[in-house]
Amino acid sequence: MSEPITPQQDHDRRIGRMEGIAKQLDRRLEGIAKQLDLRLDGIERAVVEQGHQLRQDIRELCASVRWLIGIQFGVAGLLVSILLKLN
Repeated sequence: MSEPITPQQDHDRRIGRMEGIAKQLDRRLEGIAKQLDLRLDGIERAVVEQGHQLRQDIRELCASVRWLIGIQFGVAGLLVSILLKLN
């Protein structure tokens, strides 16, 4: 027959079990933290790349707008000169 467990032994066993659970939780949380870091790094890279692409698109749009404004001034100048020659 086994000897009865003393309250101190029961307490020590419970503490040991809780320490084991705490270590497992710590390992799981470390793994989750690493996964989150990787995902956040990927998101950060994507945002930076999209920012660069957006800046490039804005530069191209501004260049196109400058061309349109230049063409409009050119056409307006031609119309003014035509109207002045007709009078």
